[in-house]
Amino acid sequence: MPPAPSVAASRYRHGVTRMNDMANTPTGRDFNDAANELGDDAVRATIEAAKPQAEFPKGFTMTGKGLTFKDGNDVRVIAGQFEVQAQTRDKHSEGWGVLIRWYDDDDKEHRAAIARSDLASDGLAVRQLLSKGGLYVSPHQRDRNLLQQFFAQVKIERRARAVTRVGWQDGSFALPDRTIGPPDGDLVVYQGPGSLDHEYRAQGALEGWQKAVARPAEGNTRLVVALCSAFVGPLLAAAGAEGGGLHFRGASSIGKSTALLAAASVWGGPTFVGSWRATANGLEGVAEMANDCLLILDELAQLDPKEAGHVGYLLANGRGKSRASKTGEVRAARSWKVSMLSSGEISFSELARSDGRGRRSPAGQEVRILDVEADAGKGLGLFDTLNGLASGDELARSVKNGAASHFGIAGPAFVQRLLGRLDQIGEDVREGVNQFAARSVPAGATGQAERACRRLGLIAMAGERAIVEGILPWPQGHAIEAARSMFVDWLEARGGVGSAEDTAAIEQVADFLSTHGASRFQPLCGEWEQVVYNRAGFWRDDGVGGREYLIPAPTWRNEVCRGLNSKRVAALLIERRHIVPDGEGKASRTFSAPGMGKARFYVVRTSIFGGDDI
Repeated sequence: MPPAPSVAASRYRHGVTRMNDMANTPTGRDFNDAANELGDDAVRATIEAAKPQAEFPKGFTMTGKGLTFKDGNDVRVIAGQFEVQAQTRDKHSEGWGVLIRWYDDDDKEHRAAIARSDLASDGLAVRQLLSKGGLYVSPHQRDRNLLQQFFAQVKIERRARAVTRVGWQDGSFALPDRTIGPPDGDLVVYQGPGSLDHEYRAQGALEGWQKAVARPAEGNTRLVVALCSAFVGPLLAAAGAEGGGLHFRGASSIGKSTALLAAASVWGGPTFVGSWRATANGLEGVAEMANDCLLILDELAQLDPKEAGHVGYLLANGRGKSRASKTGEVRAARSWKVSMLSSGEISFSELARSDGRGRRSPAGQEVRILDVEADAGKGLGLFDTLNGLASGDELARSVKNGAASHFGIAGPAFVQRLLGRLDQIGEDVREGVNQFAARSVPAGATGQAERACRRLGLIAMAGERAIVEGILPWPQGHAIEAARSMFVDWLEARGGVGSAEDTAAIEQVADFLSTHGASRFQPLCGEWEQVVYNRAGFWRDDGVGGREYLIPAPTWRNEVCRGLNSKRVAALLIERRHIVPDGEGKASRTFSAPGMGKARFYVVRTSIFGGDDI
């Protein structure tokens, strides 16, 4: 039996494989043949000769022991062995740095773009970055200074484009640990704060992911839509679409986490699922790290209610706040385009109102981050079908186990198959969204309902593209069917095709009457002596077994319609026949009331609680 290859030989074979991918070798013979015939030493010489050579500062040498510095007879080992691959800089020829590659003790490859600006102080961030990746860094102060000197002075002719966020850049797709791009394209590398401390990890195989995660999701509307959402990010810019996504709302233990973990497995492991427990400023950095990919945030209730009214809109809108540097200069605001998935037991509007100030989330946010009921209504929680398993719990465990074993493969594989065709695919996606909306939006729907439909249409088209590219193992049309079903459910839960503002206004008036109807409203006839503290109005029989609530104009403006346009609300309720106008069609009517004399009142019928509009 031949001896096992050395670690060094294994590393050289990594290089050989990469060269095979890029070289135009004659049919029937490649570099692996050379390795078998000539041995590792010859292959090593071939690879070394093909590499761009770095010019080391005086005194520094890369040896088998690592980076050394010779000062007279004193030879110091500064760091472990690594390769200098390129000098990096951004598109403005700023942000210069050095791209290096090394292997840890498990023979796993690491790559890092070191910004020279990070060497301006003591270089701690650089040393931490290298150490986290398993590269030896000398602990001695003199050696630390020498390492900084090396990175500041090393030169190499090869150049790479440095970017500070993941996603598409000049035809390539940058991730913290790799770049997916055409072999003849410019080298693009991520040189941001998440070079090593990121969640874009990979494990397993695409076939294993398809079998363990995607197949069990088939036929389950919520799971299908969640998985399709994970493929939207790389298509957003090409399709000319805005960022946004879905918020799964529902009680605990119905499967929300299963949907999030399944979607997360497209780009990373279980830790790819983030948390809403952060400030708006902190979430900006999280969103930028998910640019052109997928942003997943769990447990909405952990978000500060004071920020709920705008932070979701900020994330979907894709642009952070402008800030000043220490010198007072304005720094460029962070920007991103993300597909989002969120979950929680309450909606954004419910969270915004929970701070006690009567706030609500903007309607624009509510159609960018659609609030959908997590329960599929089939008695199986999130699921529609068990796909042969015994229970919803068993199906959830199966998907979660699959997502923990095979992850971070499907997303990059999808991007790889988009290379060189992104513009045409973007046109196809736009046309598909138009057709989805034309066939799904009901007559008389508002612009908000149409935008919501287009959001789900975009998710459907991303899923269909992933099916065509062989990533999602479902029949064509399956993503469209699931997204259309989700839109129908969203419309039903929302109360129809009207605007979100109208629905919210009716709910606010109904909620006020439901909360205070028995305690702050005095009978208009009969019990005149009844004491009502903090009176909000009066009530009387409507003659058909119900009540009418008489609300004084000041109370209507200042309490019932707080935060809303009171005239607009009144006009809406007249249109819906929840307010009884006077003989001239005015929203308020004149009555004589105890302790008030003649005054104008808004007369609201109990039909506002959901009864018949007679």
